[in-house]
Amino acid sequence: MKKTHNLAQLTIDEILHVSDTVIDATIKEGDVTRFLASRVGENGHVMSFSAKKSEIDNMATSLFLSGLTARVEPIERDFTEIPKYLDPTEPISVVLFQIDDDTDADAVVATIKQVLLYLRTYGLIVLDGYTNQPAVRAVAEYVSKLTDDQYDVRALNDLLSGETALIIQRH
Repeated sequence: MKKTHNLAQLTIDEILHVSDTVIDATIKEGDVTRFLASRVGENGHVMSFSAKKSEIDNMATSLFLSGLTARVEPIERDFTEIPKYLDPTEPISVVLFQIDDDTDADAVVATIKQVLLYLRTYGLIVLDGYTNQPAVRAVAEYVSKLTDDQYDVRALNDLLSGETALIIQRH
């Protein structure tokens, strides 16, 4: 059976178009950046955020070996800086957060509140993490209050492992 993050990637595949602008909010191992870069095509734009130089360096190596470097803008800043890089004339198709136990719950919610304003119609915000993580719970609480005439919100949960993918889609 597929893991929740693989199911979320299938959902991303359904809405992404060549030339889209997308964001990897938390580079981690760089696999999400590589996945997104492989989907947006030569004219697409992936902004990848991490305050850790080592994550950016590892991602850059992976992208170089995959031939995807030109599609990605590595940004050595924390995800909380994302709103400073957004342009209202360039709507965002996907923003993906990889949540861990150290992720600041309030910072994720605050960033998502701002990113929602730049999300294109049918665009997605995806959180990949575990149901017991404070940041996942805080975002779930916030998005449960969004109006269903403007957003769809789904949670894909693995009841045995606790893995979850929280998906917010703008109408």
